[in-house]
Amino acid sequence: MPEQADHPRWLDRFRWLLIPAAGLGALGVFAKIAREVQERETTAVDRAVSLTLHRLDSPWMDAVMLAFTFLGSFPAVAAVVVAVAIWRVRSHDRRSAVALVLVVAVTELLNLGLKEIFQRPRPSLFQEIATLHSYSFPSGHAMASAAVYGSVAGVLARAYPAWRRAILLGACSLVLLIGLSRVYLGVHWITDVLAGWAAGAFIALAAALAAAWPDQ
Repeated sequence: MPEQADHPRWLDRFRWLLIPAAGLGALGVFAKIAREVQERETTAVDRAVSLTLHRLDSPWMDAVMLAFTFLGSFPAVAAVVVAVAIWRVRSHDRRSAVALVLVVAVTELLNLGLKEIFQRPRPSLFQEIATLHSYSFPSGHAMASAAVYGSVAGVLARAYPAWRRAILLGACSLVLLIGLSRVYLGVHWITDVLAGWAAGAFIALAAALAAAWPDQ
């Protein structure tokens, strides 16, 4: 019993180190993937994962994956952020509301900038279900889902601590399925998705740090 009571205090004491450390770790993962993509060291893995997921192809699976990919689109994540931001403003938590809006803006701008920097072509292994003409690296859906749904999950977990585990598990599952849907649909390589998750995690962690920063 004493250990359970002390754990939250220990975690709170060191969160100012843990969150930045996790953010730096996410940046490190992104940098490693980006380097290997530029050096074309991921071709075999990318092809293998894409072809494996494509074996699941069916009209039912197409519909499921299109639904998940929609949840990672800008209209969907923007609608979620607006709803949660309004709720937080009404709950007198404007800092979280502002942080969520900034997460969306930063994510979209960073995604566009990174795509122009790397200019990786989209996959062309098979007939894509969803055809796009922008660059592939990193996956904007993966980045947005990790950043936005990760940040929203953090806000919900703070508001409803009794449901923290279920909220975080649900958010992680959603982010995972959104990312895999992009590979299944043939519009991204798995390394695009992994890099998107890493970049999105960094943004979510930065937002969590900003939201938890003590008032002066």
